[in-house]
Amino acid sequence: MKKVFIIVSSVFLLAGALLVAADMDYLLRGVRTTYLRGQTGVGIYDFTVQATRTVSARPGDQWLLHPQYNKIPLSGTILDMHEQLKTTAFIIAKDGKILSESYFNEGSPDRVSGVWSVSKTYTALMILKAVEDGLIKSIDDPVSLYLPEWNINQENTLTIRHLCSMSTGLFWDEMDQTPLSLIAKLNFYDNLEKFTINDLYAVGEPGEKQHYDSGGMQLLGTLLNRVLGDKSISQYMAEKFWQPLGAQNDALYILDSSKHRNEKTYGGLVATARDISRLGMVIANDGYWDGTPILNSAQMKILKTIPYNNKTYAFGIWTGLYMGERFYYQSGHSGQFCISFPAHKLVITRFGHKKIEKPHLEAVSPDVPIYIEEALRIVNETEKLHNLN
Repeated sequence: MKKVFIIVSSVFLLAGALLVAADMDYLLRGVRTTYLRGQTGVGIYDFTVQATRTVSARPGDQWLLHPQYNKIPLSGTILDMHEQLKTTAFIIAKDGKILSESYFNEGSPDRVSGVWSVSKTYTALMILKAVEDGLIKSIDDPVSLYLPEWNINQENTLTIRHLCSMSTGLFWDEMDQTPLSLIAKLNFYDNLEKFTINDLYAVGEPGEKQHYDSGGMQLLGTLLNRVLGDKSISQYMAEKFWQPLGAQNDALYILDSSKHRNEKTYGGLVATARDISRLGMVIANDGYWDGTPILNSAQMKILKTIPYNNKTYAFGIWTGLYMGERFYYQSGHSGQFCISFPAHKLVITRFGHKKIEKPHLEAVSPDVPIYIEEALRIVNETEKLHNLN
């Protein structure tokens, strides 16, 4: 038995050494983060075993509760959906007040969750703040102006706007579940600056077509790190958004490693559903949070403009139509959503473990119109109740 143990241990040590030598030890981190914790893939609590950096809150006013708060129950249909998709939080806010709020399974108002690609909206907005602060000249600047070592040859110049708008012309396959895929390496590689400079490559031209690209969003993180100098992305996030929004809880950014400490700007934010809802209300309310301007009119215009040949992605945010009216939504893996519906000054936030799968990557998430329909039903029923009183 002792001999077998020695042989098996030696095989594992040799395999580990070979992976390190081949710069593939991220596979070991992936196994530790997922399979050894009983998961078959990434999840919303992976941050508990990963390096993180705090996004400090400076709590302001609590969310106001609507006078008819939670008076209208959720429909049986939506409750069944929450059960099937293992929802943890579902919030509906109208006119800056929380109208309906429900928590399921392990969810609670102060429970933080990884929000995955909801992070991309904050990354794009930090880019706009860096322009406002004079750290970046223009979103139409070439990436190479800030990252001189970026040497990917494309006939059209890759710009910051291309990266924020998912129209990069770079190769990316978000749905590739194989261990050697770029998305697997992005999730678990320990030096994301090195990854973004060395592992991305072109297959088309920037601005030609919409194509979802988490690698491109992490390239924006590398660019932000350069222009911010000694200030971390987490500090900048706190300064420009988390504290002005009056978030009640500290957020976290997942880092690539304790050694390199690069924030995962494509999907590393960790926060509560209530705090995530605050930026959703800013987008629904023309850039304002409780009378305080968070985004100016020019930034809001950029955020909402659908560029190039895009159909469902604007500037760091998804978009679609419901009954002819435009909505915007932040979307993350496993169905983390923050939906802004400006025509109704409405925000819907949902956290959980599962989602309805899209028919294709660039489609509007099928969950979103269902959540909007439920929110509008509750708004209408609330108005009827108010009129009766």
